[in-house]
Amino acid sequence: MLEKAVMEARGLCKSYGAREALSPVSFRLEGGSGLALTGENGSGKSTLLRLLAQIERPDGGDLLFGGKSVLGDRAFLRKNVGYVPQEPALDGELTVAGQLRLWAAACGCRRDVASESLMGLGELLRQRTGELSGGQARRVSIAMALMNSPRLLLLDEAFTGLDAVYSEALCGALKDFVAAGGILVCATHRPEEAAGFCKFGITLREGRAV
Repeated sequence: MLEKAVMEARGLCKSYGAREALSPVSFRLEGGSGLALTGENGSGKSTLLRLLAQIERPDGGDLLFGGKSVLGDRAFLRKNVGYVPQEPALDGELTVAGQLRLWAAACGCRRDVASESLMGLGELLRQRTGELSGGQARRVSIAMALMNSPRLLLLDEAFTGLDAVYSEALCGALKDFVAAGGILVCATHRPEEAAGFCKFGITLREGRAV
């Protein structure tokens, strides 16, 4: 069981030049809850997830966890956040096993056999990540996100490319994650796939919550 905490996004916003990609967005999530982000392509879902994952810095606003600002806190990210981007960010020259070992070292954790097993990576461990199909690469990305037993899990279209078997396995894992006290934010084009593990929802349109 994870220690329950509260995550609060306060007025997070982002622009690229003159284009406002995300108007100020605010929400609050307690441990044991999930939030589904819906909207068309370009609506700001991925931008919001990148800000929450601190892949990019917001132009304004703050991100709090347990009442404390965690913007720029790299130690917090390594220990508490799992992120599955829309396009898996893997080193094509590494084997799957090498990629997992490198990520485990970066997170300061031991290699998580459970996450490998969940996404069925055993037969892929000696294969180079650059040779994987899109669905296989996503399975590796999901396993990486789960390796540090995160308290905050961020998924950007995580079910894309997964067949029925692994979609079902992931759905079950996300239900367990939320039930154990984790906080989940999931971007999806199909709200019905998130209904089992996301109690709340925000729809974005042209960077604005509607």
